[in-house]
Amino acid sequence: TDLLVLGLGRIPAGLNLDPRRVEGRAAIYSFGFLLRRAAAVLLDINEQELRVGLRVVRDAQGDIVAQTFLSDALENGAGYCSQFATPAAMERLLRFVSEPTSSLLAPIVAATHADRCQTSCPDCLRDYSNLAWHNILDWRMALDFARLALDSNAPVDFTTPHWQPLVASAPRIYFQALQGWTPTTFGGLPAARRGADGEFVAHPLWADRHPAILQAQSEAFASGIAPSQFKTKTLFELLRRPF
Repeated sequence: TDLLVLGLGRIPAGLNLDPRRVEGRAAIYSFGFLLRRAAAVLLDINEQELRVGLRVVRDAQGDIVAQTFLSDALENGAGYCSQFATPAAMERLLRFVSEPTSSLLAPIVAATHADRCQTSCPDCLRDYSNLAWHNILDWRMALDFARLALDSNAPVDFTTPHWQPLVASAPRIYFQALQGWTPTTFGGLPAARRGADGEFVAHPLWADRHPAILQAQSEAFASGIAPSQFKTKTLFELLRRPF
């Protein structure tokens, strides 16, 4: 069977893409299904003719990393995945799923879709074949992963256009639902506090030692919140299991 395997050659500092975390699995699966949709468009085939899977391996440093793969659905393969087996073809595929002006991505990042789709929907990643993954698929995380696959120095934070509208709305609604909590910011991140307790919202792919998290913790401590009373919630958690 034709097989196309993709992963990151180097995990950028400050990120945690460990597939043992639900956020890590969500990112790689979302990336895989976005790639499948892109490959189907470029080859003018049905998405069901390609399968998506996850492979967990150890890299040269011994760290556990995830790779996504596409394979032909037909027994013995139909040759579709081999169409992207060259560096030039792979770059074309990755740019197709990461550049906002591409015919695939433009409708996804458009306000008409982004405003109503907080995680995923049939217009971006969902279909019947990936029903088992609907609860973790996230087109924003897929886009982050695609950008990293092209450039390991690509920014992965809340300042990118595809995250900004969601970050401006979802944490505010969540904190308003917490009785007695006052919305604020720490380190530029959405946060809230109640007396000596505090909580802030972080990017799903950030590591615990990400500079933005350390800055938020430092500002919270300076404002009188003890480290043991300061909680971190990823935006992935906030949208799926807020309480």
